[in-house]
Amino acid sequence: MNYSMLKIGEKLKSTLEITYVVTGCLGSGGQGEVYEVVAGNRHYALKWYHVHMATSVQRKRIQDLVQKGSPDERFLWPMDYIETNESFGYIMPIRPTHYKSIIDLMKRKAEPTFDTLCKIGYELADCFQKLHSLGYAYGDLSFGNTFFDAKTGDVLICDNDNVVINGQDEMSVQGTIGFMAPEIVRGEKGPSTQTDLFSLAVLLFYIFMMHHPLEGAKEAKIKCLDLAAREKLYGKEPLFIWDSEDDSNRPIAGYQDNAIIYWGFYPKFFKELFMTSFTKGLHNPKERIVENQWKRAFLQLKESMMICPKCGVEIFYNGEAQLGTRPTCWGCHQSLEYPMILALPKGKIVLKSNTVIYRHHLDSEFDLTNKILEVTRHPKDPNKWGLKNQTGSDLVVTKEDGTQMIVPSEKSFLFVPGMQILFKQGQKGYITRG
Repeated sequence: MNYSMLKIGEKLKSTLEITYVVTGCLGSGGQGEVYEVVAGNRHYALKWYHVHMATSVQRKRIQDLVQKGSPDERFLWPMDYIETNESFGYIMPIRPTHYKSIIDLMKRKAEPTFDTLCKIGYELADCFQKLHSLGYAYGDLSFGNTFFDAKTGDVLICDNDNVVINGQDEMSVQGTIGFMAPEIVRGEKGPSTQTDLFSLAVLLFYIFMMHHPLEGAKEAKIKCLDLAAREKLYGKEPLFIWDSEDDSNRPIAGYQDNAIIYWGFYPKFFKELFMTSFTKGLHNPKERIVENQWKRAFLQLKESMMICPKCGVEIFYNGEAQLGTRPTCWGCHQSLEYPMILALPKGKIVLKSNTVIYRHHLDSEFDLTNKILEVTRHPKDPNKWGLKNQTGSDLVVTKEDGTQMIVPSEKSFLFVPGMQILFKQGQKGYITRG
């Protein structure tokens, strides 16, 4: 079977002197076609450019990306280059079939837990932090180039062939309208790391609110969403649907329900980041939320999660105990007990069945590899819960009555409100109710 450019079984030799055999077509787009190829017993993806897109600028860009190498393994980065008399293309890792797109999330074909969504958000912010730290701009972040594992929260970024050096190279694409920063839509500026931050905020809003941040009453009134209408909505007159000073673009009940429902789920600290992104950051690129801010927020969001013991849904605890009101489950609408909280130097963590406390809670920012504590269930009594010491050294635990106990590494202790945990480095943790 023949495709428009390459044939099944066709052999292509790369600049690295590797021979790839075309085994199938995975899809096509405006720039070219993507094929599955095999070299030895390993499978890869090959993007092959349409002749009119195979420009000298694009050729040099691909060659430079191959030479410099990927900023992170989560990018399906150009890793080898192939050229013939007709056109050229590049080899990249092939995306595993179990990875889903954000479109799958929007269509409910993938339904990760809120816990997993926090991991996805963290991973996306971390990916673009790594990309930007090397001086690159991505330029066309949208539904079509981000994928996730619905079970683990791992992410993959594809379509990296348009990545450029920020402020130096001219991009061949300007982005996808709806994700593009307003200044690009208006034709005032081209893609950059600052416009990437706006696109990232839009993507994260979609992931957590299942809706676009600028599509409220103004979008509902549009009869034909043509180019002129989209330029007005996303570029010339953009207005956040939850703008605190202008409520003229609020989402419409019965038509834009996702925006209304999901906005009510999340704690204030998390919503404030979107408020900044789409109010101050809408007009001033320097006010946009940077990757570290998102990463901290996703860790805090994950750590504020509690499980309703009555219906099992995930709830984000807002610290209602300080306000004198008990948390209420959005699933069964029942009033719940205050959760058990571990207060550490860098924040508070709700203690639940799958809680893991890492080194970053004490002294190392974003260290998600070294565990220090983990919630465990008593082997004989499932109603009793403990904390397992994974610090590698003894812990000194002081009960509310002042008695102390030494907890060796890899051993657990039952936790109750009023306990103090003293770590080897001198930091302290406190267990409270709510």
